[in-house]
Amino acid sequence: MQMTDESARKWALAVGAGLLLLAIISYFLFSYSPEFPAGRVVRVERGMHLDAVARQFTDRHVIRYPALFKFVAWLTTGDESVKAGEYYFERPLGVAGVWYRLTRGRYGIESFRVTIPEGWTVRQIGAEFEKRGLFSQKEWEASAATYEGYLFPDTYFFLPDTTPETAASAMLDNFNKKVSDTLRAEIARQRKTLQDVVIMASLIEKEANGGSTDAPVIAGILWKRLAENIGLQVDAALTYVTGRPSLQLRQSDLSLDSRYNTYKYRGLPPTPISNPGLDAIMAAVYPQKSLYLFYLHGSDGKARYAITFEEHILNKEKYLR
Repeated sequence: MQMTDESARKWALAVGAGLLLLAIISYFLFSYSPEFPAGRVVRVERGMHLDAVARQFTDRHVIRYPALFKFVAWLTTGDESVKAGEYYFERPLGVAGVWYRLTRGRYGIESFRVTIPEGWTVRQIGAEFEKRGLFSQKEWEASAATYEGYLFPDTYFFLPDTTPETAASAMLDNFNKKVSDTLRAEIARQRKTLQDVVIMASLIEKEANGGSTDAPVIAGILWKRLAENIGLQVDAALTYVTGRPSLQLRQSDLSLDSRYNTYKYRGLPPTPISNPGLDAIMAAVYPQKSLYLFYLHGSDGKARYAITFEEHILNKEKYLR
């Protein structure tokens, strides 16, 4: 049976209308907002209903048509299938793609694992963040420079859209958790300030490699020198401002007019010179008492102690060769 011209025309119109309808549906399902927050994280709270998700995603420009979003949900899996969590959209998606991610918990987040060692400075931390591609060292230093000493060294997991302020806040919160109320009460009992303890801990971190067995002994020596109004003579404080390692310090550095020059000025430096770990902080709070008043690290890296200046000179001659 041959198709008449009229039947062929109707068939062609039906196919054309079907293709047009399919194109329209595809457009609405797969087109995306020109303001789509690519490179950003959008959070779905636990227990959020579909209407709330639709409103939030419309406000954040993730979707353009909330009614279509809810229709797709009703047509497929329904309200209950939305997975709570933080969704990272690397590139723009249409309604269908967004709904697919929400119903399968495809969060798209590969967090950055960053380990900050004890004793790193704000500058060193910033260099690491820049190397990992989170943000620039310059941005970090502009936000975190005043927090030197309180950026607790640890392993952190940061989202791709983490800002310098967010990273600094996480590290400060960690410091406040690690330095417990009990520890703060002990600091107050000793009539010391938290700032002084953190500055001392930052010196210990550099001078005694943080958690080594030498840390409490060196802490005791430095607190004793402070109490007796003797210059601390800590190379690490000069290294902080000159950038030169202890063994590369010049004679001119020893006369540098800086409050970080503890050869020239008595007392603690004005700020911490590193971000100490908990062991260094504990050593600063619970120093080991001894008769020693001097110490040095020999060429082999080991600490040598002396009670008198004469003994200290002998240690220099014997161990700094």
